[in-house]
Formats: sequence, structure tokens, C-alpha cells
Amino acid sequence: MKIDQKVKKINLKVGPYEIIPLLTGQFGLDGGAMFGTVPKVLWERTNPADASNRILMEARALLLKSLVRIF
Repeated sequence: MKIDQKVKKINLKVGPYEIIPLLTGQFGLDGGAMFGTVPKVLWERTNPADASNRILMEARALLLKSLVRIF
């Protein structure tokens, strides 16, 4: 599976905290298993599958920052 998508940077603020998602890896999973009974013609528009019907997924960790310390 060729990975050529750019990760969009999103920072969230909740009260005095900033939540920053960190990309930890990418992998492929079966599209039919991920979307269940949703027809492939609907989910393939936004999540194109490869020849083996796998879609690109991302694993992310969340960094919680405050003005005083990092958790």
C-alpha cells in the first residue's frame, strides 16, 4: 500500500489545555470489516481501497500540554 497522503495538523484547546495529535504509524485494514453494512460505493469515495480491499488507517497518540507541565 503506497502512503502518499499528508497528515492534517489539528490542535485542540480544552480549557487551559492544548491537545496535540501525534502520528505514530499507518497501516491498512479490510475496508469491508471497517464499514460493515455500508455499501463500498459510499465509503470508497473518501477512503479508496487498494487491490486487496484495504484502506489506509492511522494510529495517533494525544499529547496533553498545559502551561505548567506536559502529561
